[in-house]
Amino acid sequence: MISMTYLLTALLTGLGLVATTAASQAVPPGIHYAWQVLGIDTAQCLGQARQALESQGLEAVQNDATSIAGRSETVTAMFVCLENQPATTTVMVVVASDDDAQALALREALKQAF
Repeated sequence: MISMTYLLTALLTGLGLVATTAASQAVPPGIHYAWQVLGIDTAQCLGQARQALESQGLEAVQNDATSIAGRSETVTAMFVCLENQPATTTVMVVVASDDDAQALALREALKQAF
């Protein structure tokens, strides 16, 4: 007769393996980015970033002193604006999606709209 302890140990071990396998098979989203240094200040950068996100139909979900992010059902995009010197700002756009082709296309569209 199989002891209850052995049966529970086997069951928990099996569940642990299933949980580990499922987690390891999950595919993280592709993340694509680009950056550029421009002769604008942080406020101008954030304004242009908001317009670029809106032009691509992304709903603004986060906005703070140096960044703004937007998303749709399938993609998330974020602009980060870091002022280096007065009126010189490094702008980075980051796009994440499960669909690499869609993420790359959106990154390029945001760059053009910016």
